[in-house]
Amino acid sequence: MARQGNIHPYTFLPSTNIFKNRGTKHYEDDPQTIGEHIRKKRIKNNLLQREVAIILMVSEDTLTYWENERSHPQIHHYPAIISFLGYYPLDHETESFGGKLKQIRYFHGLTFKECARRLSVSVDAAKRWEQGKPIANAMYKNLILSAWRKLPVHFLQHPA
Repeated sequence: MARQGNIHPYTFLPSTNIFKNRGTKHYEDDPQTIGEHIRKKRIKNNLLQREVAIILMVSEDTLTYWENERSHPQIHHYPAIISFLGYYPLDHETESFGGKLKQIRYFHGLTFKECARRLSVSVDAAKRWEQGKPIANAMYKNLILSAWRKLPVHFLQHPA
């Protein structure tokens, strides 16, 4: 028995192939989290999660978790994220030495241990400074200020 047109074999009713247009996934106009920043950039650039995951050298699942706020990037991923975004996505004060130190750490993807080693101080001292405790030694203030001034300015400004 020959079928006429697109007759569904089980119901004898005409059928059509229906493809749902999932549309563009929503992203925040003013992203607040790292995942929101990544999603916005990815969608605006018409990239798949798989493509961004390759750029950031993480698994597609990892990127999905970041975008859905199920997890957050470890600090060593921040240099690649900042490079991908083209700007520094964290919003914290940078007037104090602690704020500057935090920006240096995230920009370079340094753990407290790595940061402390580079400054030749204890991990506790680096943590205290980032939390806003005063830095008594002028040499360390100068080191932090010098490192902060070397950060590329164009990455430190959010896009308009």
